[in-house]
Parts: sequence; structure tokens; C-alpha cells
Amino acid sequence: MLFDEKDKEILELLKQNARVSNTKIAKKVNLSEGAVRNRINRFVKEKIITHFTIDLSIGAYFAILMAKAKDDTKKMMSEISNLHITKDAYEISGEYDSCLILEGNSLEEIDRKVDAIRKLRNVVETRTFLSFRRW
Repeated sequence: MLFDEKDKEILELLKQNARVSNTKIAKKVNLSEGAVRNRINRFVKEKIITHFTIDLSIGAYFAILMAKAKDDTKKMMSEISNLHITKDAYEISGEYDSCLILEGNSLEEIDRKVDAIRKLRNVVETRTFLSFRRW
């Protein structure tokens, strides 16, 4: 899909605030509300936007989990993805094969997510870093 400058502006505004109204976006990008709505619907249909969400960063806990694959990194990443418990997941180069961002409302929730990832058959080693504060 090709993006024009208006598409890029709309996506940037949605990245900053997924709850912003189509009317406010339209005013900022100099389009009609209907044109903005149609573009957003196209983004959703073409899976450019896969979901709208909120970020509950107040009081939330964050962790970075590095994982090594048993054999095939893609299989490991697929297993991790199927759990639907990561905020972000990256296949990386270096000592570890993936970098996973976890968040939860308690340390116990983070611990459950780490345990679920460690139990996967294609994960052989992990290293977890817990965040103390978001700056």
C-alpha cells in the first residue's frame, strides 16, 4: 500500500492518541471527516492498523525478556506470538534470538507471563530485566 502525506499525518496522530476523533484529525490534516473515516477504514481493512488500544502506564510493571531459540527462531517467535501476552516482540541478532516487552498490572502478572514463555518447547534460555521506573 502506498501512503501519501495525509495518510502519514493521520497515522501519526493516531499513534499519539488512538482515541482522537475523526473530526479533530480532519481539522489537523485539512480533510473532511468522511475522508478521514474512509482512510482509517482502509488502514484497518488492509491491516495497517490491527487494533486500537490504550496504554495503562500508571502503576504498570514492565519487563524485557531476552530469549534463545532451541533450533528455529521463527518457530519460537510463532509460539510466543500465539500466547498473545507480549506488548512487543522482536527477532534480533546477537547472543539472544528475541527481545520481548512485557507489561502487567502486578509483578505476579509479569511473572506468569515469563513462566508461560519459559515453558514453550522452542525456548531454551531466557534473561529477564524488570523495569523500576518509566522516564
